[in-house]
Formats: sequence, C-alpha cells, structure tokens
Amino acid sequence: MAAARWSPALALALLLGCIRAAHAYTSLPAALICTRHQVVTPRRSPSPTACSPAKSDEQSESAQAAPSAAPAPPARYDLKKVRDASGAGFNQFDPVLSLSGFLSRRFGIVGGLALVGILAATEGQEIIRALNDKGPIAGSGEVVTTPSGLQYVDVLIGTSGDSPLPGAVVGLKAKVSIGDQVLFDTGTQKPLAFKYGQRPFASVMCEGVEEGLKGMKPGGKRQLRVPAALAPKGVDLPAGVVLDYEASSTQTFSFTALSA
Repeated sequence: MAAARWSPALALALLLGCIRAAHAYTSLPAALICTRHQVVTPRRSPSPTACSPAKSDEQSESAQAAPSAAPAPPARYDLKKVRDASGAGFNQFDPVLSLSGFLSRRFGIVGGLALVGILAATEGQEIIRALNDKGPIAGSGEVVTTPSGLQYVDVLIGTSGDSPLPGAVVGLKAKVSIGDQVLFDTGTQKPLAFKYGQRPFASVMCEGVEEGLKGMKPGGKRQLRVPAALAPKGVDLPAGVVLDYEASSTQTFSFTALSA
C-alpha cells in the first residue's frame, strides 16, 4: 500500500485539531485535576452536624423532658428562734431585746439587766406616775461631805417617785470628767440603766456613784466629787485629784412597785 501523501489541507486540519484540544484543556476549572485520566475534586471539611455523633432517641427525649432547675434561695437565719435556755425569751444575740420594748427604747443597758424580765410589767404604772409628776425643784447648792470622802451638791431635787434601794433598777444620765477633760458623757444618747447595789460594777458605775445616788428621786440632779478610793477600778488618779460626775436620775424601778 502506498504511503499517504500529506496534503496542505490535511496538515491544516491536524493543526487546528491540536489547537482546539489545547484550548479545551486550559479552559477546564481549576478544581478539576486530570491525573491518569481520573478526575479528583478537592475535599470539603465535614460540617459540624456530620461530625457530631448522633444522639439516641432516649437522650433527646430526656433533654426535652428535664426542665432547667431553679437556683436555690440563699440561706437565712431566723434570730427569733435562737434563744438561750437560761431564761424564757432571752435572746443571746441582743440581751436588750430580752427586756420590754419600753425599757430598751429608753435606756442603754449595763450590768446584766437581761435577767430582770419582770420589768416589762411596769410600763402602765410609769405612764400613770408621769401624769402626777410635778417636776424637780432647785437644790440649795450646799456641799455635802460624807464619811467616805465623797462630796455632792444637789442641783435639782426630784419631788416624785422612789429613791433607789438595793435591787432597784435606776436610769441615769452621767457626765464624767477630770478637770476640763471629759471622759464619758451620755449626752443626747439613752440614759444608762443599772441595778442598784449590784456587783461587780459595770461601765462608769462605782462605789462613789452608788453612794451619790442615795436618796435621789427621778428628776434629781447632783454633782459628785468622787475620790480615788471610790472611783471605778483601774482608774489611777494622782493624789488629790477627783472624778467629777454630773449625775441625773431619770427613773427608778423597784421590786416593791412591781409586786404591787
């Protein structure tokens, strides 16, 4: 068989075919890679839904059925339930609350008066006495010196009520000073309340104050000069120096009146 001759038309047709094939190859998408006649596409990252393990039907139902738990309320303490067994109604957190509201509103309590719960019954009696109170009168200004060395001056003399006896509860306003230096002053605060004759002494109470209140009635006011021998324990006074007390008796509660 004779060899075929290349004609110009055949050569041109082959050239155009090669050009078209090359153009078709270069125009393929970049994502397609031809390797050994196999088309390989790039991998896509799996979606979160596809990666996560499928939940069972029981887990789905329990998640829907279980409601969200409400936060627990903060713990609270009811102080009304905290009582000391040593006495009915005694509150170990606030001894003043063991007294009547009448006394706790009027006085700053000193000296363990929480034990005198019976004083709550005196409120009505004190209201009646207040209606009959004519008020104090002016004192003579005379200086009285007792055998113990205490000196006092009556500034005002109470005209109604009782003088304190051992065991009575006394309401007292007090100002304590050495010269012009004030050591203690109830001022506009509540008067002190203490049991007359009780030991040991509390706060600014001492033998000198106890003796100085003898014979005083509510509304009375005295200036006391307390020597070192009668001063509160722990107070060191130089020789010849005294404590000056300005004491005003506001009220006296006696057990005799309570039992009446």
